[in-house]
Amino acid sequence: MTAGASKRRSVILLSGGLDSAANLAFCREQDLPVLALTADYGQRAAQAELRASKELCKYYEVPHETVDLRWLGKLGGSSLTDSGLEVPVLAAEQLDQSNVTTRSAKSVWVPNRNGVLINVAAAYAERTEAERVVVGFNVEEAATFPDNSEAFLRQASAALGFSTANGVRVFSYTEAWNKRQIVRELKKLSRPFPFGQVWSCYLGGERPCRTCESCRRMARAIAD
Repeated sequence: MTAGASKRRSVILLSGGLDSAANLAFCREQDLPVLALTADYGQRAAQAELRASKELCKYYEVPHETVDLRWLGKLGGSSLTDSGLEVPVLAAEQLDQSNVTTRSAKSVWVPNRNGVLINVAAAYAERTEAERVVVGFNVEEAATFPDNSEAFLRQASAALGFSTANGVRVFSYTEAWNKRQIVRELKKLSRPFPFGQVWSCYLGGERPCRTCESCRRMARAIAD
């Protein structure tokens, strides 16, 4: 931001993972996060994500709320929400193999999840007079998840221009970066980023599985 620029009021979509936590951190440093929202959509990691999100919000002194969207998980078809389906296990060297990551993305896809989450957050943004919904997008995952892409971000903003009275926009500080770049930029912040509080695993439990695609990508980014 340029010197003297006004801070933009923002609602953060926070899953507790690296990307959304990074956007919380960047918004806290550069703008004004008025609220962070964590969705329970019936995912396996719901409780772990909620714990992580609460700790992150406590650290950054940002108000936090949980949104009950468990009906979304009940639609089924995703290994993130259906215990009868196995979450794909990837080796580190498979992260850049598009045939493998495409299958992984298809397995964990939740119907219109980001579309639903953004619209819910936009309602909160309009009610709190926030001008933005901040999301954790990155160019690395946009390769297999179209709802992480810059194009989706632009189109979602365009739709919200009609559906919100104050013209809420969707924004991501990290949309043009891969996870390695996100980690590097986090290390430049004036306040140390709490990497130990992040939960990026697709599964729940006390410890991350370290073998799902999300765990592998975070581990690679931090190792680099």
